[in-house]
Amino acid sequence: MKAFSAPFPGLRFVPTGGVSAVNLGDYLALPSVLAAGGSWMVDRALVRAGDTAEITRRTREAVELAASFPVTEGA
Repeated sequence: MKAFSAPFPGLRFVPTGGVSAVNLGDYLALPSVLAAGGSWMVDRALVRAGDTAEITRRTREAVELAASFPVTEGA
């Protein structure tokens, strides 16, 4: 993860691939990461089923989790 911005120093990213509730803090701790997303919030099966309540619950949980990590300054 440390090489995230190696080819583009000074740029900030919003990774989505490979991000999960388990490693969200690792990503958010990187100065080059502005925010992060992940498919664990909006699972394809939930979309197909139209389960907006569960998508909303998972997204709210992810936002609360992200807010629990300290803010890092940009690269």
